[in-house]
Amino acid sequence: MTDTDTAATTATETTATELLDSAEPDEPAQPAQPAQIVVGVRFHEAARLHHYSADAGALFVGEYVVVETARGEELARVVTTPDPEEEPRSVPRDVRPILRQATREDRDQAAAARERAEQMVEQLRRIALRDRLDLYPVAVQLNLNGDEGTGYFQASEHVDFRAAVEEIEQEHGVALHMQQAGPRERAMLVDGYDICGLRLCCASWMTSFPKVGIRTAKTQGLSLNPDSISGVCGRLLCCLTFEHEVYREMRGTLPKLGKRVSTPAGMGKVIKQNILQQYVTIALDDHPERVDVPVDEIGLAVRTEDAPNQALVEEEREREPREREERPRRQRRTQPRDESPPPSEETEEQQAPPRRRRRRTVNQDSPPRPAVQPSPRSSDPPARRRKRRPRQVNGPDSSE
Repeated sequence: MTDTDTAATTATETTATELLDSAEPDEPAQPAQPAQIVVGVRFHEAARLHHYSADAGALFVGEYVVVETARGEELARVVTTPDPEEEPRSVPRDVRPILRQATREDRDQAAAARERAEQMVEQLRRIALRDRLDLYPVAVQLNLNGDEGTGYFQASEHVDFRAAVEEIEQEHGVALHMQQAGPRERAMLVDGYDICGLRLCCASWMTSFPKVGIRTAKTQGLSLNPDSISGVCGRLLCCLTFEHEVYREMRGTLPKLGKRVSTPAGMGKVIKQNILQQYVTIALDDHPERVDVPVDEIGLAVRTEDAPNQALVEEEREREPREREERPRRQRRTQPRDESPPPSEETEEQQAPPRRRRRRTVNQDSPPRPAVQPSPRSSDPPARRRKRRPRQVNGPDSSE
């Protein structure tokens, strides 16, 4: 066999070996990990929204999950999920993952923790009355395991409640952190109903407290009586801000209070605004009655002083000098008549009673006083007065 045949045989064996290796079955491929999404959860009905990561398609709105917080594991409810039609976004690094979907045992455990929290609040109130602490325990919130929680209280000044907290911790075996709550936070934690007959907005759906000022009530034309514009928390009603922007827009279409307007019956002044019914009340200058004018007629039959009826304006200008002349006549008519002429400066001085001089009464029996003659001036210096010595009073022992 030649060298050429040997090389060809070796090449054929190598090609066959490669074909056999390629025909061997491949290793099983690892399953692809599901995409991660960000969901929003709430720990209470009107609590702040928190974001956690979860597998895509594993959770839906309304389901309960168990998440990790600073107080340990807690039960939460899913309220927001991303739209499946949108493109998936990357999950931020600081977003924690959801531990697991809540089971029946987790929900029963959370209900038992709420009952324990109510018992702890009642006990805290009894301790505050017993020790005469100037504070009011509002609520206690525990985690899922019931070994750590937060207590909310209300106090007007600094109070030392360490002894009361230690007593609660030793009896219930829980680490309790106390936090002061304001009037609005207290209403949110306690819950209740307001003057409208519905549940409190802060406890049912509102997640933050808006800024409410007295100007909001003035814009809506409400009475400034504190009992009618204050809620159960003692602060201004949060619902005053819900329609504030609508009132501002509707009020902008009406002329301002005190604005001079021209009407077919004459000139007048705006004295009242009805924002909801969109009309103004005008007091006419030449008529005692009040006229209600809708907003549709403002600018047509009724014009403001910016664009008044020219004929009425000229009539008012002609009437001004006549009113100035008649004004002193009206004042004279209204003043009470007095027949005596008005007093002048000379008559006032004449009518003023003369000043009486005080006369000294002289006793007739006493001899007349000698006339005091002035002493002649002398160049001698005046004599010095001698100082009087104090009189010495002898005591009972100074008889000697």
